[in-house]
Amino acid sequence: MPPTTRAAARARIAAAAAALPLHVLTRIFSFLPPGDAVLMVPRLRKALAAAAARRAADVRAEAEAAKKEACQGQWYQPFTLPLWALQEAWPQLTKRQRKLAAERAAFHGDLAVLRWALPQLDDAGACYCDAAAAGGQLKALRFALALGCPWDESTCAAGVHGGHLAVLQWARAQDPPCPWDEDTCSAAAEGGHLPVLQWARAQDPPCPWDKDTCSAAAHGGHLAVLQWARAQEPPCPWDEDTCTAAAHGGHLAVLQWARAQDPPYPWDEDTCKAAAECGHLAVLQWARAQDPPCPWNEATCSIAAWGGHLAVLQWARAQDPPYPWDEDTCKAAAECGHLAVLQWARAQDPPCPWNEATCSIAAWGGQLAVLQWARAQEPPCPWNEDTCSLAAHGGHLGVLQWARAQDPPCPWNFESCLACARIGAIVDWIRTQAALEGAAL
Repeated sequence: MPPTTRAAARARIAAAAAALPLHVLTRIFSFLPPGDAVLMVPRLRKALAAAAARRAADVRAEAEAAKKEACQGQWYQPFTLPLWALQEAWPQLTKRQRKLAAERAAFHGDLAVLRWALPQLDDAGACYCDAAAAGGQLKALRFALALGCPWDESTCAAGVHGGHLAVLQWARAQDPPCPWDEDTCSAAAEGGHLPVLQWARAQDPPCPWDKDTCSAAAHGGHLAVLQWARAQEPPCPWDEDTCTAAAHGGHLAVLQWARAQDPPYPWDEDTCKAAAECGHLAVLQWARAQDPPCPWNEATCSIAAWGGHLAVLQWARAQDPPYPWDEDTCKAAAECGHLAVLQWARAQDPPCPWNEATCSIAAWGGQLAVLQWARAQEPPCPWNEDTCSLAAHGGHLGVLQWARAQDPPCPWNFESCLACARIGAIVDWIRTQAALEGAAL
């Protein structure tokens, strides 16, 4: 007799699986899609869960790497949720989680999940078509359209970012065609997809482009794309952002080519700032070695400190004359918890200046070790009421408690702290502490 409930069905499957040798089951489950393997195998047997642990870890690592590389939203996951798992979890999911599950299914071309999930959702935004296009899933794109999901300019941009020329061609061949705009060309350039860009520009009328196309190509290090775009008649427009984008991405060859043009491609202080922000010392050194050198300002030191790039900061300060810095350098290092950078800056002769903002920004970021070191210096880094208020605002009760426990305690305005606090435990502590100190609540 067939099982009458889902629980009974799972029990029978588990019993059947238990009758097979472990090596046979492991081999069978190696052919499952990643989502099914990660979610189903551990339910059947503890030994299988152990065998699947490495694969699950690999999938999670891929997911984390994909998140870092994602430029089109949150569809970039290594697997879609299997339908049975989604149906089981659906009642507990938030509206955003349900929407994301459908987007992931579209990105991976999981028509079964799309068929079930889309009618359950009360919105029919373009995100589902965008996700399908980003994944190069033409069938999923057509399916989403058939279910009433709209598309817009972001759909073409999502498709070309992944180099999916067939998706773009199909979308533009519809009546009416899927709309596009300058973002389509810039997305193709950012991904380094020259054939896609060439096809888009060969249409009648051509897909529009603007200076962002050159900037996107430069940021991605796609010199061939940039060279082709500038060789057109008329050439694709560009401005200072192209050099800045190349420096931000660490693409020295792109920057050198841009500056070798006649006239040289313009640059400004943002070029050095971008190189320093990402720790691209070779780019910064080359830019400053030109005649005349690329301009820079105080933001170069502060942004290097913010990124924790001590080598960049040390080189900048070793120049003749030393690159200027101010209180923002210490503040930036403290904000991101770069204690070694802050310590080096303060150890110079004369030391990098600091002020109350160093302590307050460290408190806001929960950087207790930085705050403790700053206050332990002789003389200590100054602080004021903002330190306590920003610790409360950032949700860092331990920082707030430490600051108030010093002798003398960090000054505070408990009413300001209460207004900034958003976590119940911090609100309760502030009220209790204020009462102990005799403040009128």
